[in-house]
Amino acid sequence: MPRRLRGARFLVVAVMGASLPLAGCAHLPLLHRAASPPPKVEAKKVEANVDATRDEMTDARDEMAANPADPRAAFRLARLYLERDSLASAESALREALRRDGTYSPALSTLSKLYFDQGRHAEAVQMLAPVLSSPESFASADREALLAGLALHQDALGHADLAHDAIAAAPNAGDAQAGSAKVFVALRGDQPDSAQTLAKAALDDDGKSAVNLNNYGITCLRAGDPVAARKAFDSAIKRDPNLPGPYYNLAILEKYYLLDDQAAARWFKEYTRRSKADPDSLARAFANAPKPAAEKGN
Repeated sequence: MPRRLRGARFLVVAVMGASLPLAGCAHLPLLHRAASPPPKVEAKKVEANVDATRDEMTDARDEMAANPADPRAAFRLARLYLERDSLASAESALREALRRDGTYSPALSTLSKLYFDQGRHAEAVQMLAPVLSSPESFASADREALLAGLALHQDALGHADLAHDAIAAAPNAGDAQAGSAKVFVALRGDQPDSAQTLAKAALDDDGKSAVNLNNYGITCLRAGDPVAARKAFDSAIKRDPNLPGPYYNLAILEKYYLLDDQAAARWFKEYTRRSKADPDSLARAFANAPKPAAEKGN
């Protein structure tokens, strides 16, 4: 049987990190185009879009002034700023929404994601603390998603026990993001093999999610089923070719489970085009690999 890399950390994909259009990683439609029309037409389109956005922002500000206790217009303004990549202004609008209603879940969730991409995990933990201390203030489905975010922030701070506590407090309302977060936390914990049931449930909830497919593939690999793992990683790549994790995990699969260094090197090369993180030091493993013997003759 091929030897297995039991200590491998793999690249578990945190759903929060893949869901907000920040730091150049656009997953919402932000007026990007695959091809450019003639310059004059494009200029008119851009001008029209800018004017429309300005009108929407004006409407949002007017509504904020008319309804000073309502967080919804401030949240709408924040989303408009996010679509323009104006992150500081978006954060200010989100904070205003929460000043009006500290339990307004859309603003809490969006600001949590913004903090995640910016590495501001301690701030996010402090902001989300009431979800644990005052759960009755939040609807069940909202609490599920917010606790999932809290768990991811705690994990990023290295607080595995607190991450598990946050997940354990989730009301199991079936939120897709929360399901992915549960898998992420379980795979990163001391008993990652227990994550397979959670990963399968997350995949059943959303079988088209590249994140869910990647994380389910990891559980298959840990369970000693490289065939099922390869299928899951391949499917993840088809769903989202830009998601780095599946490429890295296929490199681990080929090198340490199927013992094919050449295939592993090809997957790792594809991975490095998308990310520079290397939790299992694969670059060093490939650098130290023996070179193939030269063929005799011409």
